[in-house]
Amino acid sequence: MSITIIPLGLLKTFIKGSERLVMEGKEGKSLEEVSKEIGLPAQLDTIFIINQEIKNKDYLLQPDDEVKVLALISGG
Repeated sequence: MSITIIPLGLLKTFIKGSERLVMEGKEGKSLEEVSKEIGLPAQLDTIFIINQEIKNKDYLLQPDDEVKVLALISGG
């Protein structure tokens, strides 16, 4: 089984400009673990949308999950 990661906005640069990343064997891992594996900076504030529902970084991935990742940007 696989999961699909869809980076949104500037996060595409961390995933080599890819529109989507299909990964095998990540079921049971947390979003935090997989984020580190694909090279997202730990200090980056992100929102994870799993199958159209917002989840926290402790969510354990399930087979066929679709993960959209959005960075929160703030400034003044």
